[in-house]
Amino acid sequence: MLARNSMSEKLAEDIDASVRNIIESAYEVAKNHVRNNIEAIDKLVEVLLEKETLSGDEFRAILSEFTDISLDKKRIQSVREMVKP
Repeated sequence: MLARNSMSEKLAEDIDASVRNIIESAYEVAKNHVRNNIEAIDKLVEVLLEKETLSGDEFRAILSEFTDISLDKKRIQSVREMVKP
């Protein structure tokens, strides 16, 4: 049986490994999104260099040129809604 300190150290190592795996996985997903959407990103950069700011509707309109995203606001889910506990 592991001593209390050893168990705490083992648990900390397991947590660190799990967090590292989550971060690495999320990083790969983010890189893939950038690679797969580089044309849309370039267009957004071009418009932002001209205008400096975009409304949500303008942002969605630009993205809709490159994706199948519906502009129907009822179907757009906020990040906060996606991560509700």
